[in-house]
Amino acid sequence: MEDLTVEAIISLHSRIIERTGGDSRVLSEATLHQLVLNATMIPQYVKRAAFVFWFLCAYPAFRDGNTQAALAVASRVLESAGYRLTVTRDEDAALADGIAACTIEPDDIEKRLMASVRNDCRENG
Repeated sequence: MEDLTVEAIISLHSRIIERTGGDSRVLSEATLHQLVLNATMIPQYVKRAAFVFWFLCAYPAFRDGNTQAALAVASRVLESAGYRLTVTRDEDAALADGIAACTIEPDDIEKRLMASVRNDCRENG
């Protein structure tokens, strides 16, 4: 995802909070910088999306809306490669709960995402 930046993530989160309500404050901009640094080193899009989702759920960067932001950023990563994510809210919540309980790792999320994406444009796994 060429535009994976701290500013892009904060902007995406702000739009989510405007739509759903909640506290839009950033808890840790450093966490977001770490996320961007690590994610941009992962060349495979599905693996990168899984890492982004896991990281934002495991290390919340915002006061509210971390799970929604995690899913939105992961979706953006996949969309930049021509994939469309088809995870339901229940699946999203189950993944986030598993991350909070330390029972789900990025590899588990990657497997679930692979089963939940449609390639609309090109192969780039």
